Amino acid sequence: MFNNKKVNVFLIILGIIIFFFLPRFISGYWVRVITTIFMYAVIAQGMNLMSGYMGYLPFGNAMFFGIGAYITAIGMSKGMSFLAVLPLSALTAILVSILFGLPVLRLRGHYFAIATIGMSGAILSVVQNATEITGGAMGTTLPIINKSPEVTYNYFYLAMLALMVITSLTIYLVVKSKFGFGIRSIKANEEAANSMGINTTYHKVVAWAISALFTSIAGALYAYWMSFIGPEEVFDVMIAVNTIVIMLIGGAGSVLGPIIGAFVISLLSEVVWGTFLEYHLAVLGIIIIIIVFFVPKGITGTIADLIKKRELRLRKKVSV
Repeated sequence: MFNNKKVNVFLIILGIIIFFFLPRFISGYWVRVITTIFMYAVIAQGMNLMSGYMGYLPFGNAMFFGIGAYITAIGMSKGMSFLAVLPLSALTAILVSILFGLPVLRLRGHYFAIATIGMSGAILSVVQNATEITGGAMGTTLPIINKSPEVTYNYFYLAMLALMVITSLTIYLVVKSKFGFGIRSIKANEEAANSMGINTTYHKVVAWAISALFTSIAGALYAYWMSFIGPEEVFDVMIAVNTIVIMLIGGAGSVLGPIIGAFVISLLSEVVWGTFLEYHLAVLGIIIIIIVFFVPKGITGTIADLIKKRELRLRKKVSV
């Protein structure tokens, strides 16, 4: 957000340290709320890589969240430990992203967005009908951690915090690499990127696999955290919708944007829910429209513009 790289690094490390020790000073309720915020920040980072940096909006990205959740539930029901089934969940999501990505990523714009919704619906239908394996529409349960609620809350809080940090760092390294240049060139002009010799199909598929990897791990942690999941819950298209809003409010095409957006939208939702119980969705919707109207580039984009304008004014004063 700030032009001084050392200041940015210092603020990020300070923030991680503060959030690491925060559960000692807040109630269990807020530990759960902030854990959910970390989870949405992870999913939004995956969406950000695909949409914010590459220009492809995967409206059905929640299917990777559901795949991660259900593979974890099925594996643990067979006696596997969480750490043993976690790589299997991530690998399954990556394979699905590659198998579907090769044909679907040839589509663009709203055609691609609609196709991803159809894919998510197809997987949801399979999960609902494979009753013997998934529990069908009734959902399925996972083993409960045999610890006190406080220990359990802190366990998933720290796990989601670590996942958010790892995801954000990975996305940062990806977009700053040569591969990331290829992704951003696809958003700028895909035909020109092709003519420059960039293998756009490879870049798009790998980017979606990275998005699927972190989204599925978030789903796996969520399933173990909740200890019960249903297909309508983890394949809910509203997960993707909320993620898109978070990404846009925070700032698409910025690594800090999804994190800031997750905190703003989730905390705002908590306040509106507590103040306007019956009309909270309407009030929240109006507030989001107002934010988008006044901050069209997102929070990080607007702050970056303000810093640039301030620097230009200072340079003009010095030159005079």
